[in-house]
Amino acid sequence: MKNSRTFLTYHDLTVEVESSPGVELMEHLHSTVLGQPGGIRYQHTNLKERLYSGDENYFMYLRKSGKMIGSVGFCSKPTETDGLAHDSWLIRYFSIKAPFRVVPKKRKAKADLKDENKRTTVLGRFIQPVFADPSQLREGKTRAGQPAIIFAIIDQTNLRSMNFSAQMGLETVGSMAGFSFSRMQPRRSKRIETVEENQRAVILTQIREFYKEYTLFYSDSIFKNNDYYVIKEGERMIAGVQIYPVDWKIVDFGSRRANRAVRFLTRIPWVRKRIAPDKITFLAFDAIYCEPGFEKALYELMEGVLERTGNYIAMMMMDLESDLYGIFRDQKKLGMLHKIMGTTYTDIRVRFIHMPDEIRQQFYDRHTYISTYDNS
Repeated sequence: MKNSRTFLTYHDLTVEVESSPGVELMEHLHSTVLGQPGGIRYQHTNLKERLYSGDENYFMYLRKSGKMIGSVGFCSKPTETDGLAHDSWLIRYFSIKAPFRVVPKKRKAKADLKDENKRTTVLGRFIQPVFADPSQLREGKTRAGQPAIIFAIIDQTNLRSMNFSAQMGLETVGSMAGFSFSRMQPRRSKRIETVEENQRAVILTQIREFYKEYTLFYSDSIFKNNDYYVIKEGERMIAGVQIYPVDWKIVDFGSRRANRAVRFLTRIPWVRKRIAPDKITFLAFDAIYCEPGFEKALYELMEGVLERTGNYIAMMMMDLESDLYGIFRDQKKLGMLHKIMGTTYTDIRVRFIHMPDEIRQQFYDRHTYISTYDNS
């Protein structure tokens, strides 16, 4: 860990801030069960690379008598909206242990939040000042009136996180779909290629043009590990995708039916070689590009990447109203595991800080770019 400091103190409760994760946080997050009842529930098994990724991250720890009982991460994703450069902070690694973990029975409406400052949670009271001005996480680097947003991707069935985000001033600007793509016997494509360094500027220009009407698009991780794959016609990319490996330990698949289906399928030898009932290794697909009219090439690319990397499952997340999601909604053909795991629907939640009204409106009017890697 580095730059550790005590941010707030109240009796035996303290909030500490660090700019890099320590072993304690890693163990805490790996022991946290994610997902909601009725959907797939899992634990991360290797978050190290993601916890250390990016140029600027801050991790807040809530401690009681020195023992960590909660955490939340602020991950910097600097973006530009309609010509205005601003801070964008992705909220990740939010975890809180009992006795503060209360399961609500309903999603709070605006009317329920009028007196929220009087009755908010202990954790809420501690971190509300940071949500009001996250630039103070940069010790000695605050700038009054700095435009920023805080955003989070929250499962629509996760009432606890949804209500907590409302207490912190976040509001819904859109919805996202998360779903799997699988092939138990993926076919090879001879047309797939990686992007040479001298071609990256041209490819990145195409990707940025594809996402120019989206908010929160950031390209820092594109070409990471030389893992952006494309299919071209002539010299022009017609389909592209960035991949990242992810590992989950599965607690359950969300229902008795789904758990039975997985147990049954994994008794079949050729299936058992590809998937296990208690863990999933998959690819996160990001920065997906598809030239209009070349949807078949996109499917060919995704299947060919699975074959080339020795994987059988990929995950994708995208704005529910986007044309990109429309390709998968209309084409379907997402594979056997999608029928078991289904689609997860989440809200894109944002808090605006010193943001001009005309820029703020862009987040409601435009689609939102969602990074699968950052949110899986």
